[in-house]
Amino acid sequence: MLYFPFYDKDYVRDEWIDRNGHMNDAEYARVFSLAIDHFHDQVGLTNEERDQREYTVFTLETHITYIKEMKQGTPFKIEVSIYDMDEKRTHFFLTLINEHNNEVSATAETMMMGMDRQLRQPAPFPDDVYAHIQTYVESQGDVTFPKQLGHRIGIPKQ
Repeated sequence: MLYFPFYDKDYVRDEWIDRNGHMNDAEYARVFSLAIDHFHDQVGLTNEERDQREYTVFTLETHITYIKEMKQGTPFKIEVSIYDMDEKRTHFFLTLINEHNNEVSATAETMMMGMDRQLRQPAPFPDDVYAHIQTYVESQGDVTFPKQLGHRIGIPKQ
């Protein structure tokens, strides 16, 4: 069983640096996506298990908030939290933490849907996967999610 917190760790690679001298916005999407992949590996959805089960998950929606710059070579960890779930969907909330100063540098909110690979249709999680995810959610306890959760994009009106 997997218990909270699950962290995925990496560092800002040279090839991820953009014209502004910090991590490119597309790379944030990559590392958040990989963190979810690595979480899924722990709950019974490795590539091999997906092939055996004819089951996978699709991303339905993602919202990334950029809070602080991430410079070349900076080590980071991504904390995976689950805001909500049901029998075939998981609403993830991810926090990218700069390991040099322990500051939150970005967040991502992602909705995933379980899919039957043969039918290419939404399908409930396999029972054991569902149980693993449910155990993880329960192990989080009462989580105080930051203001970025559910944030709506817009220009403030005065």
